[in-house]
Amino acid sequence: MDSENACKKINLYEQIADELEAEIIAQHYEDGRLPSEFQLAEQFNVSRTIIREAMKLLRERDLIDSKVGSGAYITKPEAQYLSSAVARIVRTNYISYAEIYDVRSILEREAAQKAALYVQEPEFAQMESCLAKLKDYSLTPEERREYDFAFHLAIAKASRNNLLVMLIEAMSTTIKDVIDFSSLVEGSIDDGIQRHGLILRALREHDPVLAGHMMYDHIYHSKQKCLQYFELKSTQPEKL
Repeated sequence: MDSENACKKINLYEQIADELEAEIIAQHYEDGRLPSEFQLAEQFNVSRTIIREAMKLLRERDLIDSKVGSGAYITKPEAQYLSSAVARIVRTNYISYAEIYDVRSILEREAAQKAALYVQEPEFAQMESCLAKLKDYSLTPEERREYDFAFHLAIAKASRNNLLVMLIEAMSTTIKDVIDFSSLVEGSIDDGIQRHGLILRALREHDPVLAGHMMYDHIYHSKQKCLQYFELKSTQPEKL
C-alpha cells in the first residue's frame, strides 16, 4: 500500500472515531451501548477493520469500554486518569515549577472562595481528618502528599464547580510532585500544617475573601519552599 492510501485509511478511522465521539457527547446512544462492528461498518460503508481501529481510538480516549461477547459501552472519562498525561506534557514542554504554582494559585484560590459559600459539615469532616493526619510526623513522604492533596481536593469539591474539580484532578500528579519537593525544606511541614489550619478556619467562617487570601498565601509560601529546595540542591556538591 502506498503512503497516500495509508494516510487516507488512517484519516478514515480517525474521522469515524470523531463522528462517533460527537454522537456519544450528544447522547445519541440512550442505552449507553454502541451498535455492533457489523452495524457500524454498514453505517459508514467501510470494512470492519476500519471500525475496529476507530473503536480502539475511542477506548484510548476513555469514551468506551469493550466487553467480550457483549459489545462496546459508553464510559465517562475520569479526570484523574488524565493526570499522568498532563504530567508528561508539563515535563516534555519544560514547564517550570513556578508556572505550576501560578496555575495552582488561580484554580485553588477560586476553589477556596467558592467553597466558603457552599461547604458543608461532611466536607469539613474530611478536611479536618486530612489535617489531623498531616500532623502525624511519622508519615512517609508518599502518605503526606496524598493527605495534603486530599485536603485541597476536598476544598475543590466543596466549591460545587465540577469543572474546577476535574481540572485539579487532572493536575494531581503534577501537584503531588511539587508538594513532595516543597516538603523537603526544613520547617515546611510545620508551615504547611499551620497554613492548612488557617484555610480551614476561613472556610468555617464562610468568608470567601479570607478563604481565597489564605489559599493564595499558602500556595505562595509553598512555591517559595519548592524553589528554595531546587536552589539548595543546585549548590550542593555531587556525591562521589
